[in-house]
Amino acid sequence: MTEDWIHYFAQPNYQITEAFVGSVDERLNNQITPLQSPSSINWDEVDVAIIGIIDSRNSAHKGCDMAPDKTRGHLYGLRSLSKPLKIVDMGNLLGNTLDDRYKALEDIINKLLELKVLPIIIGGSQDYTLPMVKGLRHHKSNYNLAIIDSKIDWLVPEQDFSASSYLGFLCDNGLAPADLSIIAAQKYLFSSYQEEQIKKHSFDILRLGQIRQQGHKVIEPPMRDADALSVDMTCVRQCDQPAHLTPMPNGLSGEELCQCLWYAGQSDRLKVFGLFELDTQLDTKQQGVVLKAQAIWHILEGIALRYNDYPVKDLDSYRQFIVYLEDYELEIKFYNNHDNDRWWVEIPGENNDAEVIACARNDFDAASTNEIPEKWFRYIQKKRL
Repeated sequence: MTEDWIHYFAQPNYQITEAFVGSVDERLNNQITPLQSPSSINWDEVDVAIIGIIDSRNSAHKGCDMAPDKTRGHLYGLRSLSKPLKIVDMGNLLGNTLDDRYKALEDIINKLLELKVLPIIIGGSQDYTLPMVKGLRHHKSNYNLAIIDSKIDWLVPEQDFSASSYLGFLCDNGLAPADLSIIAAQKYLFSSYQEEQIKKHSFDILRLGQIRQQGHKVIEPPMRDADALSVDMTCVRQCDQPAHLTPMPNGLSGEELCQCLWYAGQSDRLKVFGLFELDTQLDTKQQGVVLKAQAIWHILEGIALRYNDYPVKDLDSYRQFIVYLEDYELEIKFYNNHDNDRWWVEIPGENNDAEVIACARNDFDAASTNEIPEKWFRYIQKKRL
């Protein structure tokens, strides 16, 4: 298997920057096996594969093709994870044309998911979300996608395909997710057309203002429901991540991005993750690269510390609550894991085909006061489309 894949990748070129003084065995690099390593890799034991995308052709951030190797240097010098993960660094994806690289990434992700290995894509430009989810769809066509971005990359159909328009292309060409959550978007940075497209599909926008008002825990349910996660590093405000083409005073803080990705890693549904659009040419003193490395460390730490919750664990093992909303003459069923206070809600379907989605405690509280939870209502509307 390893020999079959080597020709897809170039060996990365980086130098480890040590984050602390101590034993080499304490560093994350101790848990990394290069694909090109002469020692054999037992893929049955591998948990995560790291793939670099050294391509910025479809992005305005022309320096993002340098981000993978620069990120590796800082990531691998961080502390090892709380529980061991077997991680393989595949290297940087090769391909003469864009289509070659798209197809190669789709095929590699497909094979990794067959092996139950979680791919982490270090970009590179965010249009690589497209082959990322194409690889996932070989295993789960009815997938959920979460995107952390300050903007909505859904442009009018007449505009060329790029990292600023990939989302519309994905949703309008038979590849649309079952659900989409756009997280940390700033309303003054997206158009009414873009907002209408999201609403038309009954998708969700969790704006930066809502996160500020409700706290970062509001991000946890959409992270827990995501099968695929794509992050644009320009979602972080400029004082924490300087690599912006235009001034960006507002955005997620560095700590909030890391918290988001820790939540994502904790999700037992997450199958593939990509972190894109860090322009190293604009990155003052590599502050953005260091943040990108720390963000990836947090998703790895989350994976290492998973609870093996639903859908791994059967819902019958959780506390169950049926809330009757008298004003609407309907019942809503909730599930709760008492150990970590995670909540889920059941969405009724035809022929007893119910769907269970992640929610928050405040959704249960709303139903208990005779209010229809917003997320529950959105899913009901989606089923009527």
